[in-house]
Amino acid sequence: MEFRDYLAFLEKLRKELTDLTAVEQKKISAVQAGDLDALDACMKQEQAATLALRGQEQQRTELLRQLGLEQIPLRQLSQHAPDALRQETQQLVEQVLRAYEILSSAQSTARTLMENDLHQIEKQLEHGSKGSQNPPEQGPARKTDFRA
Repeated sequence: MEFRDYLAFLEKLRKELTDLTAVEQKKISAVQAGDLDALDACMKQEQAATLALRGQEQQRTELLRQLGLEQIPLRQLSQHAPDALRQETQQLVEQVLRAYEILSSAQSTARTLMENDLHQIEKQLEHGSKGSQNPPEQGPARKTDFRA
């Protein structure tokens, strides 16, 4: 096991985080458009990516163990890299951390939008169950399907 193998792993991880961010962006668009089919497709992609990332976490742990770096935080990895790979390691670590920050932000936005839409649906259902004759609030047209 060479250090460069771990850098290849980090590059693959960075790409997967970036790909997952693209899925989250599609998810945000689907929620905003009320497109449940697109939202469902995004959520399936998200689940598959999450499973893949769990597998990668196990691989990461094993790679770090083989390098004797299992107790080293990612931010400090470049300090333990071979001199010839130190700068490349630092740049790659920064890219991975940035990709994770962007993903986290996109996930937070998607979660907030979905929670807000669910809250609006709950209000409409509550409003309808009280037997009121007032029409529901008019908002953007939604393609809502309550089939389970």
